[in-house]
Order: sequence, then C-alpha cells, then structure tokens
Amino acid sequence: MGKNKSRCIAVVVTYNKLDLLKECLKHLLECEEFINRIVVVNNASTDETANYLQNLTRTHSMLDVVNESTNLGGAAGFNHGIKRAMQLDAEAIWVMDNDCIVSEQTIRPLVNAKLRLEADGIGWGVLASNVRWIDGSAAMMNIPKLARFWNESDSSNLIRLEHSSFVSMFINASAVKKLGYPISDFFIWGDDAEYSKRISEKYPSYCVTDSLVTHKMSSNQKVDIMTDSKDRLPRYFYDIRNNFYISRQEGFKETLKFCYAFTKKVTTVLFRGTDKSKKLKILIHGFFAGLFFRPVIEQYKRS
Repeated sequence: MGKNKSRCIAVVVTYNKLDLLKECLKHLLECEEFINRIVVVNNASTDETANYLQNLTRTHSMLDVVNESTNLGGAAGFNHGIKRAMQLDAEAIWVMDNDCIVSEQTIRPLVNAKLRLEADGIGWGVLASNVRWIDGSAAMMNIPKLARFWNESDSSNLIRLEHSSFVSMFINASAVKKLGYPISDFFIWGDDAEYSKRISEKYPSYCVTDSLVTHKMSSNQKVDIMTDSKDRLPRYFYDIRNNFYISRQEGFKETLKFCYAFTKKVTTVLFRGTDKSKKLKILIHGFFAGLFFRPVIEQYKRS
C-alpha cells in the first residue's frame, strides 16, 4: 500500500458509454498510488460494457464491479457505489461519472487537502475538484455553489462550498456514516447537490482549486428544456420534482424562489419554442409530483 493511501476507494457510475468508460478507467488506474479499489456500477448497460468489465477484472484485481439488472438511474448508481465502498471499509470515497477524466493532478491535491485539514483538526465532509471542459474552460454543468463565508480558509486553494457535483467529489466516510447515502429516488438530477449540501451543513466542505479534472461532455453548456433535444425532454420531470423537493427542505424563502423560477419557465415555454404542450405537461407533472415527493434518505448500517 502506497504511503498516500488511506483506504480511498473510487466509484464510477456508467451507462452505455463504453468508449468514455475505457478512457475514464485508463486514467483512473494510473492513479493507483492513491486508491485501493475502483468500484464500477454498471447501470444495466446494453452495449458491451459488461463484457469489457468482466475481462478487465481479470488483469486488474483492484476493480470491483456492480452489475445492475435494470437501469436505476445515476442517483441509485451512486447510492449503490458509495454503499459498496463503505462495505469495503473506505475512509474516503472518490466518486465520478464515466465521462470524468482524472489524473494525478486531480487526486493528489484532494489527498493533500484531506491531510492538511485533518492535521488542523477539521472534520471535513466533501472536497470537490475544479472541473474543466475539454478545452480547459470551466465546465458549465459543474460550477459549485459557494458558501456564504467562502473564504474562511487561510489555504489559498480551498474555497468553502455549499454544494457541488459528482464529477470528482471526494467524500469523507465519516460523513457517510452520520448522514447516509444519496437519495436513490431522485433517479437523475439534483442528487449530488442535495447530498453534498446535506454533508456541508454538518461538515466543512471545500473546492480544491488545484485539483483539476476534465468533464468530457459533448458540449459545454447548461442543459435546458427549451434547447434540449426532443428525446431528452421527459427527464426534465425529475429536474422539476427533485429541485422542488430540495427547495422545500431549505425553507419557505427558497420554495418561493423555486416557484418564481418555475413560473418564469412555464411562461417561456408558452411563448417561445416548439413542443409546447409536451413541455408544459412535463413541467406541470414534475411540479405536482414535487409537492408530495417524500423520498427516503437511506442511513448507513454496518454490515
């Protein structure tokens, strides 16, 4: 075991992106000095992912593959992956999507920040990487929300966070034991923001600015129901439902902000663009589902 390891386990969730998964794992395996195991959650991919992973485990014993029987969504994938990492006695869990391209310059600063915080007696929660797109610009889908007192740390590369994304999120296993797992019922969208915020409210969490990672998306822009392709429109049900739930958890003021933004979105759909009836149906369905959405937060149980 390398001197930098402290039972760090990486978790990758994948679905039908074999070429990107191969690239992700290639770079992740090059970080072997810092990690003990790599848990790959295959969310019932219908391509050759299962065969590829089966063959790869024969040459790389540090791989631990979880093959789902059905596609349970990214939220359940991360739930199951983090749960598996905890079963493997992780002290830190490094989670990412299959289009996350890491390097030593991603993980080394995270480990250094962990060690520095612990040396100062700080029980940290989440450490997030500085996520870039393929051209080096900031990845628009992965800009974290800063805490009110974002500059409280005297370390120049640590910015305190309120929440961040699952694209290279480094999680303290102690926080998992206290606060449980990501919400599987979210399916997609908002699961990482809710989870990292749940943790950051109890444990100081930071963006480690010199931990650089590439999010290899096809384009660098925020997705939106107004501009997204027709086949992707149904997923915006989860966007509305989940974020309505999150705002309700944060209180009356945030719920009002959500309702205002929702009303603007409905108005925009009514007066602009195409597929108005389909989009309105999805938005309204998500809104009313969000009124009554009471997902279960699964707690850690020692196996």
